[in-house]
Amino acid sequence: MRRFDCMQALAPMITDQLVVTNVARTGFEWRMASQREGNLYTMGMGLVTPVVLGLALSLPHRGVIALDGDGSILLNLGALATVGNCAPANFVSVIFDNASYASTGGLPTATSGRTNLVEIAKGAGISNAVGVSTIQEFTAAATAALAGNGPWVIVAKVVAEKPPVQPKLMDGRENKYRFVRYIEQTEGRIILKPSIVGREDR
Repeated sequence: MRRFDCMQALAPMITDQLVVTNVARTGFEWRMASQREGNLYTMGMGLVTPVVLGLALSLPHRGVIALDGDGSILLNLGALATVGNCAPANFVSVIFDNASYASTGGLPTATSGRTNLVEIAKGAGISNAVGVSTIQEFTAAATAALAGNGPWVIVAKVVAEKPPVQPKLMDGRENKYRFVRYIEQTEGRIILKPSIVGREDR
């Protein structure tokens, strides 16, 4: 199963959910599959799931989705324990597990051996943790997860590849401000307060 095929299956299911992606090709591929203001692309390694957890707790009425990777989540497994204990019903994490650090040369991750991310998630208290290895299984799991009753963790076993994809056309700051302004507009709240340089309020 290919990661991009999963994304193409997921994209039509997205409505107003906020989506945060892993670094490099995960972000690039998701941008190709679903260009929308509600996407935050290429969050740092180990930070995707924690950022999405924060969004889920801050906006409990709104679906939030992490498009994470095995290498990324392995750097911060404690995040799964926090998800399990906070148990936000609107939280969905899709972990694309290619058993390698594909973007940095292809060295194997722990999931190429005995480490099982589904069992780790269940042990952290996330009962809706499933593994999928076909597009049909992925589509069924994603449909169930987006219906609510989370938190959900979907570990999608995908091939390790470096497909030719277009890089994102924005830097990190532009990416952040665009995403936050989208949340401001759709939630009717102010997050980024205006900064006034060289002036004092009188």
